[in-house]
Amino acid sequence: MNYTDRVRQTIARYSPQDVLLADIAARIQLTPTEHNTAIGHYNVMSDWIGRPNSALYGTFDGLYAQGGFSTGSTIASHDDRSEFDLDAMAKIKWPVNVDPEYALATLHRSIAAEPGSRYHDKAERKTRCTQIHYENMHLDVTPSIVLPHMVERTSLIFHSKPSDLSVPRQRLLANPLGLAEWFNERTRADEAFGSFFEGRSLDYDRVILLAKADTTPVPDQMPLYRKSKQTVVLQLVKRMRNVAYDLRHKGMRLPPSVLLTYYIGEQAGQERSLLDELIYHIDTIAMTLWTAEAMGKTVVARNPRCDEDILTDRWPGSLREQRIFIDELYHFSAELNRLKRGVPMREMREILEDLFGETPARDVIKRYPDNYTNDNAQGGGLYIPGRGAIPALGSMAAPNVARAMPTSTPFGD
Repeated sequence: MNYTDRVRQTIARYSPQDVLLADIAARIQLTPTEHNTAIGHYNVMSDWIGRPNSALYGTFDGLYAQGGFSTGSTIASHDDRSEFDLDAMAKIKWPVNVDPEYALATLHRSIAAEPGSRYHDKAERKTRCTQIHYENMHLDVTPSIVLPHMVERTSLIFHSKPSDLSVPRQRLLANPLGLAEWFNERTRADEAFGSFFEGRSLDYDRVILLAKADTTPVPDQMPLYRKSKQTVVLQLVKRMRNVAYDLRHKGMRLPPSVLLTYYIGEQAGQERSLLDELIYHIDTIAMTLWTAEAMGKTVVARNPRCDEDILTDRWPGSLREQRIFIDELYHFSAELNRLKRGVPMREMREILEDLFGETPARDVIKRYPDNYTNDNAQGGGLYIPGRGAIPALGSMAAPNVARAMPTSTPFGD
């Protein structure tokens, strides 16, 4: 058996649930157009900050990406009211004792510039960055000083809130690039899943481009689509978080993506199906937060590439914030385990809509090939050619690592 046959046989064993989750993930990531647009904004912003009449002219030393763009886990906005985000660090040649407010105000002035300039009405000052709003996306630019005597790209960043003088100004150590490199090293794509997910993503993008009568071809391969299972899991968890907080906790600070990145990267390394991997990481994160709560504490996590970089310094701000996310994680796990045990097609669509939003859920159900369904087979399961009917979308027993938490445990209902 040659290498290609082995990859194909592995892909053929993926469950219908795995295929549907992969199709959800393909729909919530950036399209090639969005990806290229984001790169364009990033490059133009770098030129803008470094222009001759900028407040940072001569001291600005370039931008580098951080966050989801550096791990391949950026996700698209989940509705017409929200935006996807791009994060960048601005390297600036300042002395390490620079005043935090001066640092943040100077970066903001270099971007917003004078009234009538290109970003004046799009730039919003935050406590640690300047946020620039575009159509359907925003770019957060954080000023930083790279510390050459520490691990590569360890930097000083700044915190200041001029509208509230009781908030102390701070210089903080951070290494977002180190965290991204750590995650990427621990979550390399295996050939079978990477090839499978790339194919699902490319197929979907071709459908979208044809629907828009876009003449720009999608290439046969795109490296940004050849992702590890854990990267796709991170995208799915971020999407569930965004949908849940938009529906039930609007206005609350979200559990940060860097924390989710750390927790998923920390537990990488075992082979599971996509659904099992998603359930495993949700349950593990819930257990970590619950353990801290049981001791009357909020959780603490540190960047593995920079011990002084506290990933939980702004969330959770209270036991209540922590408990809200624990409850959401229990809900995610319960719904995914219900999907794994097997449900009729209508309930499956409702679960996917609840977790990931109405648009991608309905689209993956609608586009699932007609010859894969067998509505007369034991309650409306899926039919896989060559394998027969899968009752109610697969009622196989869950492995131990993916089993739902029993109601008799202290983890809630």
